[in-house]
Amino acid sequence: MSKDRIPAAVRQAPLSEGVEQKLEQRILSGEWEEGFKLPSEGKLCEEFGVSRTAVREALRELRGRGIIETVNGSGSYVSGGNLEMVSKAMTAYSSLATDSKAASDLMEFRILIEGAALGRLARSKRNKATRLQRLTDILEAMEQESDPTEFGRLDSRFHLSILETCNNAFINMIGQTLYAHYQRCIGEAHAVATEGMRKDTLTEHAAIVEAIRNEDADAAREALEEHLTAAAERSEMLGIGQ
Repeated sequence: MSKDRIPAAVRQAPLSEGVEQKLEQRILSGEWEEGFKLPSEGKLCEEFGVSRTAVREALRELRGRGIIETVNGSGSYVSGGNLEMVSKAMTAYSSLATDSKAASDLMEFRILIEGAALGRLARSKRNKATRLQRLTDILEAMEQESDPTEFGRLDSRFHLSILETCNNAFINMIGQTLYAHYQRCIGEAHAVATEGMRKDTLTEHAAIVEAIRNEDADAAREALEEHLTAAAERSEMLGIGQ
């Protein structure tokens, strides 16, 4: 009997779930690399001691999650990942998330992802001057901008540039995915913000840039968290969901 047969205790749940978990483990562990052709349905049935229906359901779930892809007449293969599916899911969620819990979760996520990007920026030596100059140019443009709408657009661009210049394709993809959300929330806030609030934004952005210039990753992340927390408080004062 195969060591990978689904234990009896697990059979209380759908058998396909056990098969799915076993196959996913092999893929995520690197045992089955990208492009690897999975065994046939018949061989999987024999290995796991389940019906063809259970195997097909497991494969269907893995295919739906973008972990494998099936070629008609050829078989199923380990996928290289489907960032487009991730992007679409995040876009849909950020567009629909309007309740306070969802807004809070998204703010926490921004602190985590932008903080990680800032850490990379502060520590990296590669093209650092060029990447730092992009943020400095945006900050200087914001200082000269009197139109609230354009100020909001530049504010969004500042945060997106942090993600775009950290030299991580996945982080950059997330930034592009959340671009519409950034534009909507930040734009709405600055449209009704006071001059003092916009000055606070500039001061907080300047602290982030200075920390990057000093190659202080911890200070950069701290400045970002203070800025986003303060921005959320300002938006709440203005009656706008951040």
